[in-house]
Amino acid sequence: MTRKNRNSLIIGLIIGILLLAAWLYYTPLDEIKSQIAKVNYNWVIIASIAYLSAYFLRSLRWRLLIPAPANPKIFKTWLYAMAGNLLNYLIPIRAGDFARAWFIKRNYHLPYFKALPSVFVDKVFDTIAILFIIIVLPFTTIKLSTPMLILLCLLTLIFIVAFAILLASVWKKELVVKIITSLISWLPQKAKTKVNPAIEMFISELNLFEHHPLKLVLALFLTAGGILLDGIYFYLLFRAFGILYPFTLVLFGYTLINLSYAIPQPPAQLGSNEWMMIIIFSIGFGLTKTTASAIMAFGHILTAGLMSLWGIIAFAVLGPELFFTVIKGDKIND
Repeated sequence: MTRKNRNSLIIGLIIGILLLAAWLYYTPLDEIKSQIAKVNYNWVIIASIAYLSAYFLRSLRWRLLIPAPANPKIFKTWLYAMAGNLLNYLIPIRAGDFARAWFIKRNYHLPYFKALPSVFVDKVFDTIAILFIIIVLPFTTIKLSTPMLILLCLLTLIFIVAFAILLASVWKKELVVKIITSLISWLPQKAKTKVNPAIEMFISELNLFEHHPLKLVLALFLTAGGILLDGIYFYLLFRAFGILYPFTLVLFGYTLINLSYAIPQPPAQLGSNEWMMIIIFSIGFGLTKTTASAIMAFGHILTAGLMSLWGIIAFAVLGPELFFTVIKGDKIND
């Protein structure tokens, strides 16, 4: 692993451990263990299916965005996506996003910078969930705490920036290319002769929906389905703990938690998930801190297990060389 990536991982781990330590200090662990011991695992099994189904729908959305002539089968696309998700989960440098493009390049002989825009646009669609939050908010009785308000502002800013880049790349391709190439004008001429064409290809491929309006509609429906399944997953966890909580509140809160992943996180969301749960569901929605912490602690372990299991299966089927390439710090786009 390169020094820069290693330093990012170490810093992320330190922050995560500090967040987790603070959470453990302020959390009654005996009460949490007592609540977890009463969990109904029938609900957990159904929740797990909903959780994996949400990722499956997102893999279908990404498959829509992958440019021709690449046409991976549905199950292969699912494996590429889960392998990338595991890398993103473990290593906070978004290596998994680049890995997905690498899989398409290696298996379908598509230029790397022609495959990468599909991953970028796929990630932009995930930020659409912030629109759901903004639209629903006036129709709820939710009182936003200061931390929740700050989080909403940050996420809205990320959404605006992401879509601004996407729209500018569609309507003002030459301008965007000119701006980016000017930012790397300090590179040696030999490097620029390789990088500049790649940038132009990347920007030109961002307009994935040109002459394909049906793809846009399907991508929006799959995005909505993924958000709904996320809410169902977390609602079923509440049921597993014997808590009848309004589905709209669970959907609203868990969508916010998912959107927070757009902000830099410690590896495996260590500590950050637990505090986000308290900020949203305890401070924001009035759920007791103990109950909120118990649900998130259990959910964190459950999702880590599911993510790791399917990520390992994906690498076992696809070949583990990419995982070791990332760990060693080699360029995955070679």
